[in-house]
Amino acid sequence: MVTLLLLAMAGSALWAVSVYAYPFRPCSRCEGSGRKHGSTRRRFGPCNRCGGTGRTQRLGSRTAHRTVLSVRSEMAKERQRKRDHKATERATHPRRLHDH
Repeated sequence: MVTLLLLAMAGSALWAVSVYAYPFRPCSRCEGSGRKHGSTRRRFGPCNRCGGTGRTQRLGSRTAHRTVLSVRSEMAKERQRKRDHKATERATHPRRLHDH
């Protein structure tokens, strides 16, 4: 049971990394060509689903990118707080020359 749980966790972690690294997949409607499939004069227009790019976002890619962005911004805020605290300490308690 524990092995199955560890395999499931490893699989979901690999999926999350792959979604972050490769957020787009070929469009399922136009099969990556970016053009409509049809027999009328609308045939050569851009695909309605992908807008002519031939790519659509994978399920979970927006969530993965937003999560990474929020974690990075929280880490940056913490670093800035530490820098501000050090600057405040230096301003209120300057070192004296004879302390060295």
